[in-house]
Amino acid sequence: MKEVMVLRELQQIKAISQEYRIAVIEAFDHRPATAKMIADRLKEPHAKINYHIKTLLKVGILELIEEHVNSGVVEKFYAPVAQDYVVDSSVLSTSETTIRTIEKASIALFEHIAKDFYQNVEEGGNFPPKKINHRQDVFLTPEEAGELNRMVNEIIRDYIEEKYEARENTQRYSIASLFIPVYRPKDEFLRRKP
Repeated sequence: MKEVMVLRELQQIKAISQEYRIAVIEAFDHRPATAKMIADRLKEPHAKINYHIKTLLKVGILELIEEHVNSGVVEKFYAPVAQDYVVDSSVLSTSETTIRTIEKASIALFEHIAKDFYQNVEEGGNFPPKKINHRQDVFLTPEEAGELNRMVNEIIRDYIEEKYEARENTQRYSIASLFIPVYRPKDEFLRRKP
């Protein structure tokens, strides 16, 4: 499994632009599994999971690892191609359709993160405690925001490099960083300097 897969094709970006497919990818937990195993983990119908696995397989986000015959039934084991997926920055400046697709993928990812957060609040309370870093009303140029995003991603990537497997005394975490332009009427005023 590669550490990172760079998504360069619109079909790949479309494939991960649904929160449900992100959940399917995460259900593999960085190891091979069959569609039935994923269906059991997500408590979803096998046919529905199988459909989404085939879609992710077709665009190269999942791969077929091996096949076993078990009591006359062929079991196919799939796995994600990479631990993380990023969109190639050259794709960002292309067509309006691509931009809308990337926006849908971003929304799907955000919804998945929000779902993890709300589930933790409802079921876990504050144990283990949530770590939230939040800074609001920071004024940056697009270049400064891009540079800060790259720096944060490098630190996170380097720190978690070998932490994709469960170990003794560990808890599963969802780690996210968001750099979102905030649009408010006062920002419009600030942008319209004489």
